[in-house]
Amino acid sequence: MTGRKKRAAQTIPTARAPRSVARSSWSGRSMARRVSYPIRSMSNRGVGMRRAHAVRVRQGLPPPKAAGSPGFAAVLSGLLPGLGQAYQGRWVRGILMVLLPIFAVLLAGTFIAIADPLTSLVLRNAPAFTFVVAACLLTYHLYVVVDAFAGKLRGIGALRGRRLAEYLALAVVCASLVAFYGTLYRGSAPWASLAAKIFEPIARQPLIANAQEPLVSWSGTERLNVLLLGVDARGDGSTTDNTDTMIVLSLDPVNKTAAMLSLPRDIWINKPGVFVDKINAAYAFGGPDLTKKVVEDLLRIKLHAYALVDFEAFTRIVDSVGGVVVDVQRPVRDESYPTADYGIERIEILSGPQLMSGATALHYARSRHDSNDYSRASRQQAVLTALRARIAQGDLLRQLPGIVDRVGSFVKTNFDPANVLPLARFGTGIDGSAIRSEVLYPCGGDYPHCELQYTGGDDGFFLVPDVAKVRELAAQLFYDPQVKAEGASVEVRAAGVARGVGQSVADRLGARAFTVTSVSSGQAARSAVFVRTGAKRYTANEIARELGG
Repeated sequence: MTGRKKRAAQTIPTARAPRSVARSSWSGRSMARRVSYPIRSMSNRGVGMRRAHAVRVRQGLPPPKAAGSPGFAAVLSGLLPGLGQAYQGRWVRGILMVLLPIFAVLLAGTFIAIADPLTSLVLRNAPAFTFVVAACLLTYHLYVVVDAFAGKLRGIGALRGRRLAEYLALAVVCASLVAFYGTLYRGSAPWASLAAKIFEPIARQPLIANAQEPLVSWSGTERLNVLLLGVDARGDGSTTDNTDTMIVLSLDPVNKTAAMLSLPRDIWINKPGVFVDKINAAYAFGGPDLTKKVVEDLLRIKLHAYALVDFEAFTRIVDSVGGVVVDVQRPVRDESYPTADYGIERIEILSGPQLMSGATALHYARSRHDSNDYSRASRQQAVLTALRARIAQGDLLRQLPGIVDRVGSFVKTNFDPANVLPLARFGTGIDGSAIRSEVLYPCGGDYPHCELQYTGGDDGFFLVPDVAKVRELAAQLFYDPQVKAEGASVEVRAAGVARGVGQSVADRLGARAFTVTSVSSGQAARSAVFVRTGAKRYTANEIARELGG
């Protein structure tokens, strides 16, 4: 009997062991351990860990040890959202945290790109939109970091009871993220301003009747031809409408070369039904769209984009890079240089290398009373070359936002702003010796070549172009030297059409410096272009690209 009572007394405390620390006679630390194990054995382990954490925090004890260091998990998620969660074994949550922002950005970008009103709204408010995007990304990234720090625990108590080193790691990561996204926003703000000031009016206002010109993108792998237009904008905001400068700039990323061709403003264009006047009046009649069309027809090339720059923009660009160094070949003296208030002034620029400010560079590039348009065109190209060299000498990423901010609304273009940086990088990366500069010259003077004929009458003085010579010069400047190096022979066969159609294709290829040896029509089963003399794959590919094949 005594033995049975003794065994019963031994089993009762175990069966009715109190679960409250207040009713236990054991020490707090020992009891905490005994409390934690039954709770952790529950089927819902996440709930169990939160309860265990709350109990230990009330007791002033360290929380249950999570999988890995919370501070290290926060650092990992700071480097890449979701990486800290994966480190803790929460793979699904980590993957979702990586994919969520990517999916959101792609979805928003696609929606903005296909919804024209939304595109215009974003471009018009690009700086504010950039700030909102940066703020959202920062908020999300901070949330991911804090989530990694808390582990599987939830609530404000999940952030308590950690070691000092863990809190220090969390603070450093959060501060670093704020600094990173702040820097990202400051670097993006000038580009956003560029989109708002320059590109948004293009997307919002049609350039030709009942049409809206899309922005031109560039892959960076194909030749890019840009028409540079300089207009005389006065200080009161008015313009003379006629273009003061017209230069075709061509960039060849395959061969890493560039070429510039200046078109004198007095070239006579005689295209009934399209345009009949001096070439510099095309902009006044039909804006950049008509101007591009006229130049394309004259040179037989494709102009992908245009940039319209007034004198104020030119001055600001030069000043933003600290001026340009130009080697003046012969002094420039102009007793009647036009001023912004429609007056005149005297300017003089001495010969020799010198650092020019924006105003001086404009004087040098624009003056014509002491020389002629051909000398002036050469000076304009010299200033552009010097500007490219000046930018290449410095830090492009640092300089370009400043240029963008200072240029503001003084430039108009249809070039996609997303491609401005790759374009600038390519332009400044070209060796100076790989840049060719040419001018269309009149015959009868001391010039290296001539493509224009002086003509005068009651309507005044103008220059009539020899179209064949003009296109031949354009072919030498703007087309691939590798095509010439291959020396492939091209044969054009036009099936069931007039010979004029086949000849038109041959002329088009000839203007592109392809060697067309024969043209036939009506005899072949189908129209085709044959490339002879061996396996000239490069030439064949270029012809296919030219003809849209």
